[in-house]
Amino acid sequence: NLNAKLDIDPHFLEEDDHDHSECGHDHHHDHEHHHDHGHNHHNHHGHTDRIQSFVFKSDKPFDHRKLEDFLGGVLSVFGEKMLRYKGVLYVKGSARKVVLQGVHEMMGSDLAGPWGAEPKQTRMVFIGIDLPKDTLLAGLEGCLAN
Repeated sequence: NLNAKLDIDPHFLEEDDHDHSECGHDHHHDHEHHHDHGHNHHNHHGHTDRIQSFVFKSDKPFDHRKLEDFLGGVLSVFGEKMLRYKGVLYVKGSARKVVLQGVHEMMGSDLAGPWGAEPKQTRMVFIGIDLPKDTLLAGLEGCLAN
């Protein structure tokens, strides 16, 4: 359950080699990056053409039980297609941020610092192969507290 996942190593996010906080642009949009490096790739319509990323944002808190159930189901069905996912979550009843990250079926979360004066907001990004974006976004909306 989510509470058990909170007991993992609190330094798991330190693996990132760069900081997105100084990018100078809003990440509240879908990302699709295509690069032409001047050489031919013979991978016509391979799985890399099917990789997509999308963002979920909300100012409403999650109901942790609903979210736990939903993410468990998503991982059991789409886990091998979920290349990377992470975010900072606003969870009802918690004065602290919840940091979530995962690769495929391996998901972990940890409590981070308090929200303080910062606006409480969930921000999550998903990178995967042929993920049902609209279904996942609607499912996450359904996990928000009443």
